[in-house]
Amino acid sequence: MTSDALNASAADWQAVGRRKREEIQARIRPFLPDDGSFRPPPAEELRDGREYARKYLDATELHLTEELSAMQLTGQIAHGQISAKQAVVAFCKRAAMAHQLTNCLSEVFFDDAIRRAEELDRHLATHGPVGPLHGLPVSLKDQFRVDGVETSLGYVSWLGQPDTEASESLIVQHLKAMGAVLYAKTNVPTSLMAMETNNNIIGYTVNPFNRLLSSAGSSGGEAALLAMRGSIIGLGSDFSASVRLPCSAQGLYGLKPSHGRLSYLRVANSMEGQDLNHSVIGVMGHDVEDLAFMTRSLLSQSPWEDDPKVAPIPWTQAKFDDTLARGANQRLTFGVLRCDGVVHPHPPVARAIEQVVQALQARGHEVIEWTPPTHAEAFDILWNVFTADGGHDIHVALQASGEDPVPQIAAVYGSKPGHLPLKSLHESWQIATRRSEFQTSYLRYWKSTAQLTRTGQPVDFILMPTAPTASFLPGQALYPGYTGVVSILDLPAVDVPVTRVQASQDEWHHRDQFFGDFDRQIWTQYDKDLFHNTPVGVQVVGRRLEEERVLAGAHLVASCLAADSS
Repeated sequence: MTSDALNASAADWQAVGRRKREEIQARIRPFLPDDGSFRPPPAEELRDGREYARKYLDATELHLTEELSAMQLTGQIAHGQISAKQAVVAFCKRAAMAHQLTNCLSEVFFDDAIRRAEELDRHLATHGPVGPLHGLPVSLKDQFRVDGVETSLGYVSWLGQPDTEASESLIVQHLKAMGAVLYAKTNVPTSLMAMETNNNIIGYTVNPFNRLLSSAGSSGGEAALLAMRGSIIGLGSDFSASVRLPCSAQGLYGLKPSHGRLSYLRVANSMEGQDLNHSVIGVMGHDVEDLAFMTRSLLSQSPWEDDPKVAPIPWTQAKFDDTLARGANQRLTFGVLRCDGVVHPHPPVARAIEQVVQALQARGHEVIEWTPPTHAEAFDILWNVFTADGGHDIHVALQASGEDPVPQIAAVYGSKPGHLPLKSLHESWQIATRRSEFQTSYLRYWKSTAQLTRTGQPVDFILMPTAPTASFLPGQALYPGYTGVVSILDLPAVDVPVTRVQASQDEWHHRDQFFGDFDRQIWTQYDKDLFHNTPVGVQVVGRRLEEERVLAGAHLVASCLAADSS
């Protein structure tokens, strides 16, 4: 290809991305203050962007977007106390402002959402609620296919191909059938395969709590929108960190279920057909009850009747209630993993773990040290899964438009094909075998903890950091091991927000011993002043396909933390 052709190709893909950004701005402009006063200062001058938007909202809009849970909002809409249109308009306005501050949206269909809300209001007046989510605004990570809306996964070459009724994700069809109002999709890293949310279409999504830092990924746009209160509840996906990491960095609750609990049918993805480690649909929101409400609602649609990969396991309320009852009787045991032996957690993360331990013990719950099979093995398995096709799938999609990979993708998969070797079929089988052996050894260890607990039963839940860091500067995301091990094990987990970095408490300290250069590199990233006020979450991990119980366990942890702070 000649240099002129290369330059023309570059101009083409950059122009496509620019047109998409302009389209989004045009669609959100009517929902911004019409006097042109909404002009957020740069991140260096305004780190925390959350408060900036509040002054442009009236008391009713603030009430709808800040003071109600998704369950409460749905209840008030169903009883006619609030119209669906009122709720949707309020969240559209706030989402528009969230995008100006964090760069979090990838698709905007506010006008369609308002028309749908008006239809639902008319239906309510004459026939009652459509379903359990009647009028509830729900946001979606970009990869969910919605009829009439584009799905890019951050690839320029995927733009210009709006989805149809036939290609729409099953879970989207179920949301609509239950009365949910979809109004926006949120930004992702190119291909989804990165811990930072950045692509050549929308750009980089920042953290609302500290706009100098990352929103994490790959559900970073969804988490940023939620943290800005531009959404009350949303859906993401999680391959190794992608729901839990952004939730931790932005003070949110996030459920990663086991594979086969929620439908992934017709949800867009990279490396389609890869079966060594499953990406799963997750729920993201502001409290555990809302995560349970959404999960229960989705399962009420019997997704296993249309998606053969979903296990036919309806929501079992008795499991949730039984776990809460056992917790009330101080009969739960938690295993705590403070460090995974690969990367030391930063000081605020270590403090968050200790804060949870003390809150549980203060209320009579048992906490024992968790010393499982080496997590280094899980991280090595995960890395081999990430790189199994040598980046072929990603580079094919990039080459279709001629776009350059963003730095977060190039760092792993190279700037062009051939950076990584392609694994053979036999090597893939070996990875699968290692994964199964690790799962078996971990389950054996979990069973053995019955010898250590006062109940004589194995540990109920595991506590561990969601990440070794609160967040990171752009380009510094390195380690998904704390979440990745849970994905390799296919266990359900909930990120629970615990604290925020406090410069006065969380001093950096010199460390003489490291697990290696990788550990040393991440330790030296910590800066108490840079990270000040950034949220920190902790994972509550449960048994495979026991989503009801792990949500109840997370509810208990959140309740103990709340009691400690009151």
